[in-house]
Amino acid sequence: MFNKYPELSSKLFNKVYIECYGRQAFHSDLESYLKRTKACINLTPKHLQKIFSDESWNYSRTWGVPNDEQISDLVKKIKDDLKFVYKNNNVKDAERNLIKNMVGMIKNIEIVSIILAFLIPEKYCIIAPPPEHMIGFRRSSDKVETLLSYFDDIQKLSGQFKMGVFDMEKSLWTIHQLRYKIPEYDKKLTDELWSEYLNDVHILHLRVKNLLNELWGENINDDLKSKILKEKDPGLALILAMRYLERNMWDQVSKKVQQSRLDELVQSAKKGNILAKLMEVADTDPHLRKKVDQIWRKRNTAMHPSKENSDDISVQDVEEAIELNKLIRM
Repeated sequence: MFNKYPELSSKLFNKVYIECYGRQAFHSDLESYLKRTKACINLTPKHLQKIFSDESWNYSRTWGVPNDEQISDLVKKIKDDLKFVYKNNNVKDAERNLIKNMVGMIKNIEIVSIILAFLIPEKYCIIAPPPEHMIGFRRSSDKVETLLSYFDDIQKLSGQFKMGVFDMEKSLWTIHQLRYKIPEYDKKLTDELWSEYLNDVHILHLRVKNLLNELWGENINDDLKSKILKEKDPGLALILAMRYLERNMWDQVSKKVQQSRLDELVQSAKKGNILAKLMEVADTDPHLRKKVDQIWRKRNTAMHPSKENSDDISVQDVEEAIELNKLIRM
């Protein structure tokens, strides 16, 4: 939908910003200044003070301003990792270290995201309730993981429309404000945008993914998921049950073989079904191997349905897979 409305992150964004805050936002001017002065290559306190000022937007109406000492200490702490991330250098954990250090010093993840959004708008954006609501995002107790997950969501969505990440977030913010904060501003346009938003397959995919993440939580494995879903969607439940079985086999094999042999198996997994090899190495009972092979063929049907391969997946198939998992773990 965003390709149809490029003004969502620019002209219309500014109109909505004026309606909400009584002044214009000069985001592009601020971004241009930071690029022109090579902030990502040689970050200085002045760059951050510029971001935190109300010169280009209404920063102070929503967030607190770190003091001069905090800003100076932050610059010293992050400037090297920032440079690596900006240049997309293949430096292990540079992004995580950058965000971890910023969160450790500032504490407020929204302020961390603001700094990154203006410094590298192609890759980062502001985390705030309006865009979070639009993609169904939920923050976790881990601030670093929250930011990484949020950035990943918006990055993937922006990639679908070949947009900058900050532009994508501003577009979502604009639609949200039109719908909820100033619904009478342009009712026809708002209804049109909202309809497009509700029916966009990429946004819907993201909202469903985030909803499932919230429902599943962090402690529900594929075995339990398959038990929950077997009545509603036996095909998906069977895929999850067999994925759980394959992971169990990897665990068993990793305890029996040397690392060199394990590396060989990992490489051979890229060529196709690895489950038979894993059971052979684990010396799985032949009777169990035969049953697993039968269920695996059903799993393939669920994964790749076709006219020639159209057998329905039943609840019984899922229950057999769940039972196999119990036997394999014994």
